[in-house]
Amino acid sequence: MTHPGKRKQPCPCCAEQWPDCFSGNMHGLILQLCVIQAVASFLHLQPKTATVLRGSEVHFNCSTDESWDVMTWLLGGRTILSISEVHGPLGRDDSVWTVNHSLSSVSVWELVLMNASFSPTVQELTCELLPTTHSRSTADLFVQEKGNVRILEGDLSVEEGMRVTFHCQAFGWYPKPSVFWVVNAFAVDRGDYNTSSLQDASGFFNSTSVLEMKAEASSAVECVASVSAALAQQTSSVKLTVVAPETAQDHTVVIAVIVSVCTIILLAALILILCYRKKRTKLSSENKFSSSSWTANLSSERRSVADETRGKVNPGYNAEDVTSSGHSDLRNRANIPINIISSSRVPDIVIFSSHNQNKEDVSNLGCNGAKKTVRQVTTV
Repeated sequence: MTHPGKRKQPCPCCAEQWPDCFSGNMHGLILQLCVIQAVASFLHLQPKTATVLRGSEVHFNCSTDESWDVMTWLLGGRTILSISEVHGPLGRDDSVWTVNHSLSSVSVWELVLMNASFSPTVQELTCELLPTTHSRSTADLFVQEKGNVRILEGDLSVEEGMRVTFHCQAFGWYPKPSVFWVVNAFAVDRGDYNTSSLQDASGFFNSTSVLEMKAEASSAVECVASVSAALAQQTSSVKLTVVAPETAQDHTVVIAVIVSVCTIILLAALILILCYRKKRTKLSSENKFSSSSWTANLSSERRSVADETRGKVNPGYNAEDVTSSGHSDLRNRANIPINIISSSRVPDIVIFSSHNQNKEDVSNLGCNGAKKTVRQVTTV
């Protein structure tokens, strides 16, 4: 159906593609076919396939040279926008935006989906012209989901030459993400790591990748997950610090120091013990000397007293033998031992008394004609 007042224009490229059609050199049938081809209408929807992330904007253009009354846009079989050729967009939807780029001979409308919704399946977008029933064009919309990624180990510090293992988790992706490793800005060979993926009940994919490497130098290790949509890439990075291995320590110096310290301690203890013993010996000697001096002084005093008196206070003193029978009888009755210092120092009458001796012994001695002066010696 041709819109009133609009004259159908031939395709601009027809004269170039079929020059014989316009040169008048072909027969009538061929000329008719060229005219039919030249005046054939078109309806295009671009792009034919769009892949975006959930929540992103997506743009489509529907262009035609046909006459139409209403242009209808459908997404997944559901009408999302209707445009009148005379009045423009019918109704208002904040999730959809339109821009008119039409020319005098071609109608061009741009559809902008402001917030693409996720679907695990491909969504079909349709541009349809009414009232023509066969004027429609379709395109595929694929909305993906970008998840998260992280390396479980975090920053590590290891000795040079050790084997290090990193685990990377990418979860919440759709479709299954591509996971790879980068070390110091260089991609790791796929043979050096392995990746496995599982799809959960909600339809999203969770992937795990394991990298094992030899620690040769300090490095920046990255785990990268991505899907085909533009800017659909997530990265997690950690630092690997490589330190020199610890060398075997020579314990000779330590042992020598310990032995020296122990020797010094033992010598000091031995010196202290010797000094203590010497001091005790000296104190013991001084005590013995003091005791001997005191004993000697005491004996000397006793001898001097005996020498000075020599019985002078007893006029009847006679230097007789104290071992005579009379004295023996006194000893027997006294029942105590007698220490005889010297026979010349013993008085003429010596009476030894104990606590059990009676005073009658002393009176009997006086009755035998002895002198009246009596010296009593009490030995304790």
